[in-house]
Amino acid sequence: MMKGFKQRLSRKGSLSSKKKDKNDEKDSSSSSSQKDGKKSSISNLKISSNNSSNSSLSSSGTGQASPSPKDSSISNLSTSPNKKSNSPFSSSSSSAPKKDKKDKSSSKNSNSNSNSNSNPSTPTQQEFPKQFPSSSSPNQSNIQNQSLNLPNINVTPPQSQHPHFDHASIQSQQQQFQQQHQVQQQQAQAQAQAQQQQQQAQQEQQQQGQHSPQGVPGGSETIIPRSSHSFERLPTPTKIEPDLDGLIKTPQRHHSSRFEPSSYSELTKLPNFDEIPPEKRLDLFLMKVDQCNVLFDFNDPSFDIRGKEIKRITLQELIEFISTNRFTYTDEMYQHVVEMFKKNLFRPIPPPVNPIGDIYDPDEDEPINEIAWPHMQVVYEFFLRFVESPDFNHTLAKQYIDHEFVLKLLELFDSEDPRERDCLKTTLHRIYGKFLSLRSFIRRSINNVFLTFVYETERFNGIAELLEILGSIINGFALPLKEEHKVFLVKVLLPLHKVKSLSLYHPQLAYCVVQFLEKDPLLTEEVIMKLLRFWPKINSTKEIMFLNEIEDIFEVIEPLEFIKIEVPLFVQLSKCISSPHFQVSEKILCYFNNEYFLNLVTENAEVILPIIFSSLYEISAQQVPEDDEILSSGSWNRTIHSLAYSALKIFMESNPILYDHCTVLYRQSLQDSQKREEERRKGWETLQKLVQNQNQLST
Repeated sequence: MMKGFKQRLSRKGSLSSKKKDKNDEKDSSSSSSQKDGKKSSISNLKISSNNSSNSSLSSSGTGQASPSPKDSSISNLSTSPNKKSNSPFSSSSSSAPKKDKKDKSSSKNSNSNSNSNSNPSTPTQQEFPKQFPSSSSPNQSNIQNQSLNLPNINVTPPQSQHPHFDHASIQSQQQQFQQQHQVQQQQAQAQAQAQQQQQQAQQEQQQQGQHSPQGVPGGSETIIPRSSHSFERLPTPTKIEPDLDGLIKTPQRHHSSRFEPSSYSELTKLPNFDEIPPEKRLDLFLMKVDQCNVLFDFNDPSFDIRGKEIKRITLQELIEFISTNRFTYTDEMYQHVVEMFKKNLFRPIPPPVNPIGDIYDPDEDEPINEIAWPHMQVVYEFFLRFVESPDFNHTLAKQYIDHEFVLKLLELFDSEDPRERDCLKTTLHRIYGKFLSLRSFIRRSINNVFLTFVYETERFNGIAELLEILGSIINGFALPLKEEHKVFLVKVLLPLHKVKSLSLYHPQLAYCVVQFLEKDPLLTEEVIMKLLRFWPKINSTKEIMFLNEIEDIFEVIEPLEFIKIEVPLFVQLSKCISSPHFQVSEKILCYFNNEYFLNLVTENAEVILPIIFSSLYEISAQQVPEDDEILSSGSWNRTIHSLAYSALKIFMESNPILYDHCTVLYRQSLQDSQKREEERRKGWETLQKLVQNQNQLST
């Protein structure tokens, strides 16, 4: 009997050991599948959860997501260097998915065998991923991916080493597991709601025109915060962080004219020209030009510093290569260079805005410089060297530098950065000199810019630079002047004097007007009459600018043309002499220090002196108070008094008879004015007495 009892006990022990081995095998397979699921979920969180994403979840019990092969590089960047990557798309494990399927099938078979051989009183073991509902929708698959990222929980209840384990402890552990699992489900639902809100916000941005960057074909797109500043470029993958708050960060506004980035490719340093054979240098030239099409975001100074430096060095190498080598430019070179110039510089220019204070005032507010100027400057310099090269053939280049190119170039003159406008001025002038077929179109386009500025917007930053270009163009006009050039002077240039922001470009405008008068003196009368028509009435600063321009015109005016305009001109100058503004009166009195002006006036003194005598005599005859405080303060009355007296002395010495005659006429006119004033006073007194008598009779 004792022997039979021992046999039954040994048989029972062997059964329990077999059961334990099977359970251990199941635990190991379950833990390995959970580790694979956790690592895959980490890689999935590196990729954005778009509704249009092509990422798919495996339908196996482990819930493991299989990322796209082209996106595996992004997930590998976040893998810890101390842990070996289990990604199925690594270069050394191409057959790993098949092996996983075999392991899963074997683990399922072992689980079914262990369940069939186990005691009926033992609770059925449940797998953790099966607690989630399976669905093919992207949102629910994202919930599964995020839930897999939570801490792993051992689903299988720990079994006692003894075959007769405690059922009460197992039930309590199962309850704890269910509570923890409910918490995990709540967290997964909260994350799913947050993702839906993010997707709705992204769809609204796409509807407003802010298109999301193109992702990898066949894979999921990476959500990257958009920047409103310059240069078409996406941040490098090294800047991508898995936190969702950073991925939906609101883009900041910057005071720059750059367009939003839309593409990205990392730059690699190409070899120098002297490192390759001469027959391959033209191909390297095209490669370097194409490499400069990559645009960078300069809002973040620390962003991709290496790529920015590579592009700058590449442009410098291109400049040096063009300057030191002679070769025939091919059609492909013109196409690539012009395309690179367009991509780097052509963009819409927003209107200037004053972020602090009132509306933007070009006279008061400081211009905002382009933050991408380190690259833009080198692009301008390279294009100038390319156009100025003796090997440049305008016949081949005119199919790329056409009317559309000129119009885009003129739009850039509205840039706030004076450095860019200066480069544009030189570039447009070189194009005007090289392309004879574009000259007429360039002049007409500049005319349209001026007319729009005068009669519509009254706001354009590059008027001064365009006038500088026209000054050199007018200087090269052939004689006699064409009728279209005269129309341009009268209908386009002279109306520019009406704009209130005249101070920004008046020196260049006056130079253009003087150039026309040097070419054709017969235009003097029409120019002076237009200026008198636009003469400011209450703006003293603008009036001083008109007086400066009149002074420049006196340098080139012909004596015969001066006779035509002397009367209307000196009527206005006489008013300026009597102006209460110190600088206006001083400016016109300083004309008498000009020898040529003085000769013209003295030769025509019989007409001019009677017009201005009253203004000069009234100022010089004023009594200046002999007060120490006024004398020490340097009041403008004493200065104007001395200047007017000097002018009268010149006329008195040059023509004393005329001076005496003007003095008599002035005193007579003064007496006549006093008589008129006395008659006017008596008339009012008479009228007042009549009214009083009428009131007395009525009462």
